[in-house]
Amino acid sequence: MQFVAMRELKNDPSRVLNRAARADLVITRNGKPTAALLRLDEDLLDDFVLAHHPTLLREVETARRDYRRAGGISHEEMKRRISRPRG
Repeated sequence: MQFVAMRELKNDPSRVLNRAARADLVITRNGKPTAALLRLDEDLLDDFVLAHHPTLLREVETARRDYRRAGGISHEEMKRRISRPRG
């Protein structure tokens, strides 16, 4: 991971973004970490959005909580639910 001063980001944002295309960067202000620029491409964008989507995160946590409380379902039950006609 590389570090970039806020001043460098302000003075030459294109250069910093070019660096961020190759590696994750930590932005510092007065020598202290302030933010991060993460390398993203089209393939990583979907993963990033899903990993940070508040509604999806709530749904996943609800599902985990329900699973811990009630347990799961059998493989056969899952196959039955999936093959059920929808309509």
